Amino acid sequence: MAEFVLLDAAIWQAAPQFDALTRTANAVPLYADLPSTNASQFGPWLLEADAFKACLPGDEACEVPWRYGISRLVTDANLATLAMHLESQRSIEMEEGDRYYLRYADTRALDTLSRVLTPDQVRQLKGPVGHWLYVGRLGESREFGAGIPADPRRHPVIVLAGEQNTRFLELQLAVALAGELATSGIDPADSTLSAEQYRHVEAAVAFVLLHGIEPIEVQRHIAAIAIETEGAVFADSRFLAKVELSKASEQWHELMKWLAV
Repeated sequence: MAEFVLLDAAIWQAAPQFDALTRTANAVPLYADLPSTNASQFGPWLLEADAFKACLPGDEACEVPWRYGISRLVTDANLATLAMHLESQRSIEMEEGDRYYLRYADTRALDTLSRVLTPDQVRQLKGPVGHWLYVGRLGESREFGAGIPADPRRHPVIVLAGEQNTRFLELQLAVALAGELATSGIDPADSTLSAEQYRHVEAAVAFVLLHGIEPIEVQRHIAAIAIETEGAVFADSRFLAKVELSKASEQWHELMKWLAV
């Protein structure tokens, strides 16, 4: 079996080795056919594992944030066949017909997908990949779709149905808010939220979506409050009353004054 590296350029473009990586022999940009001039800069790339190791022989790829943009794909397929499959899975479709780019090269998205997709949908995304390996958000070794065998057939775009739509968007928002909080001093000693902190962020996402709270900076603030109070804020009658007042006046930014962090 061969091993390839799936690289998320949106994460790796700031790395000093990025240009060298994308110039390695047989490196394939998976968004190269898209009209945007920045598609190759921000989209996923597929590289041969040996070429990647030659550029980064050390452990830098396991550090934050670089590990979020690296997967190792073990497969019987050749580079061209694997690239063709991954190109076919660049978007995901909602039941209503809306399509979004599927950032499967970002391992945080893989965590989301593993919690949303059915086994058949995971098989669709994996295609000819036998083992899709990556380092998780907390530094643990993980495998996307472990136990689900490779399926080399041509696969259509994944369509999310029913509650999958809502769950997918909820988890993606949690990833976004957690990323902002982790880099804005919620825990200065570490740029990664703990598992407990992340659970509070997910609870905050469920809360803000239930009440229709927006925009993103207010959502982020509530997630920070949830972490600071270990979730107790959602049982605070004063806070809940403030939420109702803000909803009635449509002045959501008033919530930014609550326990400012």
